[in-house]
Amino acid sequence: MRKLLNKLLVKFGLLITKAPTLLADKSLATSEAFPIELTETVTVSAATDTPENELFDIFAADTNVHKWHHYFDIYVKHFEAYRNRPIRMLEIGVFRGGSLRMWKEYFHPDSTIVGIDIDKSCKDHEIADKKVFVRIGSQADPEFLARVNEEFGPFDIILDDGSHKTHHQNISFGALFRSALTDGGCYMVEDVHTNYWLKHVDSEDTFIDLSKQIVDMIHEPYFNHIETNFRHEHPEAFEQLELSYLAANIASVAFYDSIVVFDKKKRFLPKSELR
Repeated sequence: MRKLLNKLLVKFGLLITKAPTLLADKSLATSEAFPIELTETVTVSAATDTPENELFDIFAADTNVHKWHHYFDIYVKHFEAYRNRPIRMLEIGVFRGGSLRMWKEYFHPDSTIVGIDIDKSCKDHEIADKKVFVRIGSQADPEFLARVNEEFGPFDIILDDGSHKTHHQNISFGALFRSALTDGGCYMVEDVHTNYWLKHVDSEDTFIDLSKQIVDMIHEPYFNHIETNFRHEHPEAFEQLELSYLAANIASVAFYDSIVVFDKKKRFLPKSELR
């Protein structure tokens, strides 16, 4: 009964069952395995330079866009490879429409950019004749997300810049990663620093918690197995292995300040070779 009640509360964003320790005491517990010189306090200065890349130049020339400066090098690192062909991009969170225009200018001109938001006024930012579309609905509504995917997907890039509520981030990832993201696609969640702010933590596991679990899941092939199970032409080598969908379809997870990136790619069993 308690689990059922929790699920209902999470669905409506009313449950705050757990928050990272540093929310309570503003300190971060560190393992004793770290030498003291790696955890001692040092001074970090304010940034004085701005990013030097084309995407930041596009951002700087427009208005009604809110982005952290340090995101732009991360965007370029993960999105540059998608610029040589038309793509489909889904951005969760439209706000004042500036980011939709930014992505449209940055990517191939024949790309389709779709934004979703719960604010009905965001529909005004649609530019249908330029393949920039806006649909109104909640990122925490799997049925709505499925309709968007059916209409426009699957997507090469999904960027979650929505409510930043942890249960919203969790639900969106769960609803979109498998069915709405192409093989070879990129799923990026930004502003995950909000997972450390109490007013945004409304689920038992934050999105950061889930992302840390996925790091373990990537290594799922090795659980309870030995190296010779993967060695080339070894009699003990597996021909196939049953894995979770995430273990079988995530090539990498990248953590940055306030951003987590998942590269989706169908995996094969790892292979070892002794020469």
